Amino acid sequence: MTGDEAVLRWFADNSAGHPVTGLPCDLDPEWIIDYLHERKDHDDVFEVVHAGDYADYDHFPSYGLRRGAKLEPRHVSMNRLERIGKVVAAFDAVRADRPELADTKLQLSQPNPLDLAMFVFAGAAVSAGFPLGRALRRTDVVVAALRALPVFTEAVLQEISEVDSRYGDRVVWQVESPFALLGMVKADQLKSRWAAAPLLGGQLAGLLTGIDKIGAATTVHLCYGDYQHKALLSPRSLAPAVTLLDHTARRLRKAGTPLPPVHIPCAFGAEPAPQNPGFYAPLRRLDPEWKVIAGVVSSESEAASASALELFEAAAGRTAYGVATACGLGRCDVAGARQAAATMGALASEPTEG
Repeated sequence: MTGDEAVLRWFADNSAGHPVTGLPCDLDPEWIIDYLHERKDHDDVFEVVHAGDYADYDHFPSYGLRRGAKLEPRHVSMNRLERIGKVVAAFDAVRADRPELADTKLQLSQPNPLDLAMFVFAGAAVSAGFPLGRALRRTDVVVAALRALPVFTEAVLQEISEVDSRYGDRVVWQVESPFALLGMVKADQLKSRWAAAPLLGGQLAGLLTGIDKIGAATTVHLCYGDYQHKALLSPRSLAPAVTLLDHTARRLRKAGTPLPPVHIPCAFGAEPAPQNPGFYAPLRRLDPEWKVIAGVVSSESEAASASALELFEAAAGRTAYGVATACGLGRCDVAGARQAAATMGALASEPTEG
């Protein structure tokens, strides 16, 4: 696509008249590369401690703090205010000549500060498969990421607050948190979900509560990573996602924060959603207040996508709030994106028995 307005019109045209949680216009599917490059603009604070060429997950760089440097929100801000302003202007133009979009919001993606901190400080410890040995050998960078997390969180909330003050309720934030889910998948493999879930669920709930206090709307987008269309980990079931969300829900209720819609990915990397009922079985214990978006759609097969949705809803014991692909459409070609959108529309037209 050649511009923001073209992207927004494409999504409006391909929603087939169905309501959407938000009309999306993401800024760049490879945003993380630019974000990491831009940390070099603050070389008075950051220094490269592990080089990388971004070829894949195994080749991401890591930064460290220079001796005596104090990290501040401006050093880790995504600095998107001007860019977001242009997207909002395009959104307003599209909505002005489409009455059916009068109640539709602009969806902007917001990476979880946990992900930003881990990518900046601990990229060298995180790669395909989340290898525990490498992470343990690089405990220093993981600790650095966690120590810096409050600063990343402050930067994110500052930007969201500024966008909210400028554009009000036109925007819904898609909070993306692959590291929280990947951490739970790894904990599941190590039989330590009991230890990881309170920490990861608490961090995610804290972020959502902070955004809610600003007055901004959110949805939650979980995924398994999709750089180069490859997943960092392949889950054995949806148990890690369910455990993470149940702990998050408890913390949100304690804070008086409403539970937002949540996207649960059922495919990973280039793999389609499984056709095994056991994969979806943990959904039976998912907190019923979550509005679940079933991430089951593949651009390869409408029939397989429909079958996966049936398995998802049967296990959850309810009709899904929405249906989506496992990740986004940013790494699809136009034909694949169009087919995926058509499949989502078809499945939304014919809800399955739940």
